Amino acid sequence: MINTPLAQGKRWPGWVKQRLAVHGAPVGILMLDRMPGPGIRPYIPGDTGNATTWSVPVRYKTVSTLNVTRIFGPDGEALTSAVVQAAAELVSEGAQLITSGCGYLIRYQEAVRDAVDVPVFLSSLLLAPFLEMMLPRDKALGIIVASKTVMTQQGLLKATGLGANIGRRVVVAGLEDTPVFAATFLSGKGDLDVSACEKDLVDTAMALLNDRPDIGMLLLECGNLPPYAAAVQQATGGIPVFDFTSLIEFFIGGLIRRPFTGLI
Repeated sequence: MINTPLAQGKRWPGWVKQRLAVHGAPVGILMLDRMPGPGIRPYIPGDTGNATTWSVPVRYKTVSTLNVTRIFGPDGEALTSAVVQAAAELVSEGAQLITSGCGYLIRYQEAVRDAVDVPVFLSSLLLAPFLEMMLPRDKALGIIVASKTVMTQQGLLKATGLGANIGRRVVVAGLEDTPVFAATFLSGKGDLDVSACEKDLVDTAMALLNDRPDIGMLLLECGNLPPYAAAVQQATGGIPVFDFTSLIEFFIGGLIRRPFTGLI
């Protein structure tokens, strides 16, 4: 049954915007410009860029000229206004949440949050402090990112509030040297080979756990990685694996509450 406040003699809540082109797509996702180059590299189910990944309809907005090269480079901050503008447009179209398809957009988290009046989380890395707090004191959180080199150089993990725990309770592995994932998603070369990308991620996760057997949870930073999360969990013996979908679906769960049913 559709809940219609007007039928109950009440006004519609303030978040219901008038004269929108469409209603009912509460999640706004900022996307990078696709890397140029030959090859077919679709967003497969589970990827943040595939609309069927989500339990509710979503809205997408590409930030023009913001691609992997620029967000990894030193001039990424120059595109802050473009990211803010795209987020504001999503809100004006009815988005009740602003997120992204790339964890490196965490560099724009504060600027976007200051500019819009809806919740903002631009990176799955924002889950890291929560997960680290959940773990027993003798366990560590493993984070797999698209490029550890860039993450370290830009100090982006510190933006999550992890601080002194990096290296002790939080360990990071990068995919920048993998044979297939790096070429596909960081350089924009060739067709997407799903099995090979899955192998790259599983191999990276296993190497991280072999180096740090105290890891009790894994967090995947990149929005292209959720399709391979189940394979990582199976290969690593069933440890909890989190990613962009964990964070976005958490918000959706709070946005759409349903009555409990059961036996008494």
